Amino acid sequence: MTDAALSERTHKAELARAARREEILDAARRVFARNGFRGTTIADIADEAGIALGTIYLYFSSKDDVFAALRERLGEVIATATVEAPRGSTPEETTRLQIANIFAACSENRDLVRLVVLNTDPESAAAKRIRKAEADRNKPLARALQRGMRDGTVRDGDPVVMANLVSGAVSIAVYQAFVVSDGKDADKYRDACADMLVAYLAPSGKRDAGAQSKQGR
Repeated sequence: MTDAALSERTHKAELARAARREEILDAARRVFARNGFRGTTIADIADEAGIALGTIYLYFSSKDDVFAALRERLGEVIATATVEAPRGSTPEETTRLQIANIFAACSENRDLVRLVVLNTDPESAAAKRIRKAEADRNKPLARALQRGMRDGTVRDGDPVVMANLVSGAVSIAVYQAFVVSDGKDADKYRDACADMLVAYLAPSGKRDAGAQSKQGR
């Protein structure tokens, strides 16, 4: 077999493995949605995927590992939604655009949001992986906030702490909108979250001016 043929064969095998992994995650997502995390077994997922039980262990070491992968999938959905704002956008425009995109993505994946929020065990190995992934996803935001501080468009502070607070605020708003309210008031939570974060991130002079403007109305 030539090197080119071997490379093509390896590539096809990798694609097939990735496709099977996604099939397992799709099946797990359906079963978890029906039965909850505690009510689901690896055997249930295998049955839903139409594969042998042992096959799942070629891709995931445990039910917790499957769940962590689904949580990472939600993280990828949210990360994909947070596209860069058009050049020249103000911090306020950027904040509102990002939150609108995140809410739209969560609305389309409401079952995954509910699954992840309601079944996460903070002491599990999966939760530790989740926290590590979230910390990594917050790094670009922290760098963006630091640039804004240098430009004078974002209030001064610790950019890492601020990025964590922003991420946490959005997570809470998503929880209230899609888990507690089941999507009924999603627009209100989206807009309120955006208003709160715009006010929080604004430099002190702009916050004071905004407050005075409201008092004068």
